[in-house]
Amino acid sequence: MVFRRLREVMTAGIHELIDTFEEPEMMLKQSIREMEAEITKAETTIAKQKTLANKFQGQADEARKLIAKRMGQAQLAIEAGEEELARQALHSKLQYEEQVQHYEKLHAEAERHADELTKQLEEMKERYQLLKDRKQATIAQAEAAKAKEKISHTIANLDCERIISGFERIEAKIMEKENLSKLRNTHESYDVQMTKFEQAQAVEEELKKMKA
Repeated sequence: MVFRRLREVMTAGIHELIDTFEEPEMMLKQSIREMEAEITKAETTIAKQKTLANKFQGQADEARKLIAKRMGQAQLAIEAGEEELARQALHSKLQYEEQVQHYEKLHAEAERHADELTKQLEEMKERYQLLKDRKQATIAQAEAAKAKEKISHTIANLDCERIISGFERIEAKIMEKENLSKLRNTHESYDVQMTKFEQAQAVEEELKKMKA
């Protein structure tokens, strides 16, 4: 159950990221936190299984000690001529032998279960670490896709004709100002030339008067 939930969390986290790019970093961090929580639960389950296996092993060892004890008691009873006590001791010995087999079977099952869970957990940790290592690359890819989508949306909504028309109006105004500036400069040049001509004429008139 724990590992099924861990797989669901890991799969759901990736699918959720694929479905939407709104907050990729936040979503990845949330998925990683959920994975970490499930891994912790799995580690706790494995620890309990190992504790249970150790408990069964201890019970089997205790039963073995009691087998040896009952065997010794049966031997003493026979030597003392107490066959009935010997029978009771041997009967108890057989019961403890059955317990040893039972606890050893439980111990083996608990160990096998713990080993299987440990192997699955290691596989999950490897996948989790791989996803964690790829987090930044995945975020970058998601952000790039988001930016591309925004650019495409912006381009699709651009009023190209209006923009081009605006540029043409601006260019026309600039050309109009340039032409006015050239015309103004031409007028100014003509005025300067006329002034110089008039000044030259005045100088010549003065010279004539001085010579007369």
